[in-house]
Amino acid sequence: MSRKTRRTLGIILAVAALAAGGSQLAFLARYPYFRKYAAQNGISLSEARKAWGHPDKLSEVAMGLAVEAANENWQAVAALAAEDRQAEVGTYYYNLANAMQGQLPDKLMDYYQPFERGLFLPVGSHSTPFIIACAGDVWFELGYMPLAERDAMLGMLFSPAHTGSRYLRRLAETNLVTGDFEAASKYLRILLNSPGDREWAAERFPDAWSPEYRQRIMEKRALLPRIDLVHGMDQAPLILRVMLGSNPSNKMALDYLLCYDLLTKDLDAFVGDFDPSLTRSRLYEEAMLIFLASKGGMTEDNFSHYHISPQTIAQFNRFVTIYKQDGGSGRNLSAEFGKSYWYYFYFAAKNEKN
Repeated sequence: MSRKTRRTLGIILAVAALAAGGSQLAFLARYPYFRKYAAQNGISLSEARKAWGHPDKLSEVAMGLAVEAANENWQAVAALAAEDRQAEVGTYYYNLANAMQGQLPDKLMDYYQPFERGLFLPVGSHSTPFIIACAGDVWFELGYMPLAERDAMLGMLFSPAHTGSRYLRRLAETNLVTGDFEAASKYLRILLNSPGDREWAAERFPDAWSPEYRQRIMEKRALLPRIDLVHGMDQAPLILRVMLGSNPSNKMALDYLLCYDLLTKDLDAFVGDFDPSLTRSRLYEEAMLIFLASKGGMTEDNFSHYHISPQTIAQFNRFVTIYKQDGGSGRNLSAEFGKSYWYYFYFAAKNEKN
């Protein structure tokens, strides 16, 4: 090979390398959460592309929600979920971000709600590894460690490398909350070997806890149910009621239970679970009015007991008037009442996917 040929080949290779590097940078700029989610799963970008294929806008947002939730950056989660894309995982994190800010019932009807699947992602034989990996986030924040730990272990099992800081961190913290320091230390020692996790892990050995972190663990520990519970895979209401029996002040669990009742349109369960002295929302007022109207209970005493405002009563009467005028079709209700629980109760229907 002549010197000129070698020089030309070198130039071609250099240009190709620059082009590849530029393409890589463009990919990372367009899909930063794809890279971050890959890192949380303990795999390289190239391995991630082999495992999950080329991302698109929807999957990039979904991975962003998972990444920020794992970091407990709820404002970032809320920002990513702000656009309603009619996707279950988007609704799940939208609801969770609102719950972490004490706004779950107040914002529930502002967004696509695929019935109870917007509160709890299904974990079963038909669930994707991504859904399984995300499903435990809500249980950890609610304070129910058995399912938070289960979903972290399943997520790690089905992840491409069967490891990843996302899962190891969650397993460490669930055991710190339950007080199993031996198990927690096992996961923390693994994380110490990862440069990106070393500082995080070092700060979580019990003898290194800051006052702030100790308070966080104690607050989570206070949410634990005081009795052991045997339950199936899809018994969220039972779990929440047991948790509330141990700690009635767990407002997040109460709101999740009440919203579950309402999304499944089980008003009898809602009334049984609802204590107006513990939580309030326009959503709950609207639901109570449907129940009271159906039971002949539209009295001033009931309005006072359930803290139903005159404005909500007036709006309900208007809804009923238009509903009757339209013969129950709802064609003139969506503009004014499309984001009310009344509209959801009478017109939301499950499709085959739900």
